[in-house]
Amino acid sequence: MSYRSTIARQPEALADTHAAVLDQLDGADLSGLLRPVIGVTGIGASFAAAVVGAAELQARGQRGVAIRACDMAAGHDLADTLVGLSAGGRSIETVTAFEKLPSARRIGISQDGAGPLAGVSDFHLTIRQGADATPSSVGYTATLLGMGLLFDRLLGASGTGFADLPAVVGEVLSQAADKMARIGTQFADRRAIDCVGAGASLGTADGASLLIREAARLPASAYDTRHYLHGPLEAMDATTGVLIIGDGREVELARQVERIGCPVVLVTTDSSVQDGDGLTVIHVPRRDNLIAQGIVDILAPQLIAAQLSDAAGLTDVKFRYRMQDTKVKTEAAA
Repeated sequence: MSYRSTIARQPEALADTHAAVLDQLDGADLSGLLRPVIGVTGIGASFAAAVVGAAELQARGQRGVAIRACDMAAGHDLADTLVGLSAGGRSIETVTAFEKLPSARRIGISQDGAGPLAGVSDFHLTIRQGADATPSSVGYTATLLGMGLLFDRLLGASGTGFADLPAVVGEVLSQAADKMARIGTQFADRRAIDCVGAGASLGTADGASLLIREAARLPASAYDTRHYLHGPLEAMDATTGVLIIGDGREVELARQVERIGCPVVLVTTDSSVQDGDGLTVIHVPRRDNLIAQGIVDILAPQLIAAQLSDAAGLTDVKFRYRMQDTKVKTEAAA
């Protein structure tokens, strides 16, 4: 399956995941899983999703933190409940983090209910995104949706903030697609692209930078908005590009980046911001839930990565550097 086709298939995949996850949660005993400190972990794009999830917990007054899987390897008590994200369910770092936990409750979210992550979880949610491509699109958004519905249930919310997402995702993809030709022209021949956001949007920026690296093989990095103002911006000029997600300090940052002659894309809920000579604005709807917002915000970066991939002649190419020690080996995968 092609990368573009999986991006386009997300409304259907999210509808399937929404129904499947609610069915699992309705029949689940979640008692004892909500503890004082909730950690969210993963590797690669799953860690980007973990940052989004932790931000939503914090916004609800729940102590929640994103923890890199490598920081769990020593077996320290860093959380009372640990949520592990792995789209395929075989990421060795996340599985090892679960195995090393001394006392925390372990919640796994993946598409494989019989996989290694599920096997070391106290409770496991199976997402139903269907086939994915390289890089991952639907696996990322379906994982976010599963986590969002889980957190709603754990924290006593209704979960209605996700019911209309499939339709909203379709609309955002359609509207964002109209800007891709312009972005393709402005971002042609970039030597590097920075991705910037704050809070939950830092997770989205991290996910976006990974998509650009994987799909277009362009150096790309993610930065927190305020951190970006303290030095990283110095490397940017007319030969680079910046992708910014947000509606606070991010708006002025986008204008500042445009003034230095660096092409910039702003993904924002602020409808008052309009395109400039070097600024392309992609408007997205505001969601009250930060995880739902993270799903909406990543759609334009997915399309940008596809646009840059096509321009580089890398449409649907496979990874060049497959590491042999990143997945737990199973009989099915052997």
